[in-house]
Amino acid sequence: MWTLFATSMKRKLKNPTIIVNYILLPLLLIVILGNALSSVFDKNEEGGAAVPASLSQMHTVVVNDDKGKLGTEIVAFLTSEDNKALFDVTVETDANKAEQMIEDGDAEQYIYIPADLTSGYESKKESNVTVYGEDSNIDKVNITSLLLSTFGDGYLAMDVSSTGNQKELYTHVYSNLLTTNGSKDGSTEGKDDSSNITALSYYGVTMLVLILVYGLANTMNFVQEEYSEALGDRYLVSPLSRTSLILGQLLTGCAISIVQGIIIVLCAQWFFDVSYGNNMMVVFFIIVAGSIFFNALGLILGVIARRVKAIDSVVTLLIPVMTFIGGGFIKIDLGGLRNMSINELYQQPLFDYIQQGVINLAPVYSSLVAALGFILISVYSLTRKGVR
Repeated sequence: MWTLFATSMKRKLKNPTIIVNYILLPLLLIVILGNALSSVFDKNEEGGAAVPASLSQMHTVVVNDDKGKLGTEIVAFLTSEDNKALFDVTVETDANKAEQMIEDGDAEQYIYIPADLTSGYESKKESNVTVYGEDSNIDKVNITSLLLSTFGDGYLAMDVSSTGNQKELYTHVYSNLLTTNGSKDGSTEGKDDSSNITALSYYGVTMLVLILVYGLANTMNFVQEEYSEALGDRYLVSPLSRTSLILGQLLTGCAISIVQGIIIVLCAQWFFDVSYGNNMMVVFFIIVAGSIFFNALGLILGVIARRVKAIDSVVTLLIPVMTFIGGGFIKIDLGGLRNMSINELYQQPLFDYIQQGVINLAPVYSSLVAALGFILISVYSLTRKGVR
């Protein structure tokens, strides 16, 4: 088996197609896609910080008919320094005037605090703060409603926690809920930016997985051509058992995929400063697991393709389609459809590790179990008595 493995490796590595198609082209795609589509990764040009998703200041008119503590605190919250970037607040005493401001376009939304808000809260009766706005500003109205709901939850939690104490134990500050991955002033100093990923790193992952997926073509080619054609005759007259022959070729395919994956990762790091996380052993394990899974999948697909000739064309078409659905060529989110992409088995664990430092290898382990099943079924199919 090992002699066959060494011979097959030497023969395959002499093929320039492997070097060009499976190493140079993915590296070029990392650079081309990474630079061409870097604008969709929400990065600014200077510090690489996440671009705020905040809207412009919302012109807001507030009418507070509540003379109690809760109404006063809501107004203070809306007009606080922490919320000035979000709200441009005008306090009015006349509800009719506030409604007129909405109609005239002088305000985008109108917040009404009812007279019984504090008393209702203290007597545990329902009383609601209402947010009004035009249909054209419905998104801003919904955001303000969410902010006020969050304030209410925090107020209730603090009230409960401070019961029995002479003074409140906790204070609360709400930053702009529309700003992503930054402090309330928009800076990211002291923040862990591991949740961000550059365009080059993103395509460094997707192209690596694409290389592993294409590994199944090596083993499919063995079953369809080498095993069944003239070269297969030479294999079969050798003293090797059929099981050793199949496993030797499977090992060859896995080894080539592992070498390709490692070269892609190292070149992407050295030449393009692509980040694959802090612990390369995690990435190496995923490369090895992916090589085993996709070559085992290629093995069983090759067995099926001996009877169903259309399988080869279908697989050739599905590989780029799966890569597209998984966001490998263009960073898109197709929701649940993305889970149909086989690339996601290995892309998502890599993204989880690179972005968040989370090692979630459950999909990888599951794929290895499936790979074992593919190998056993394929070996049985190709070694049965009377089967070529």
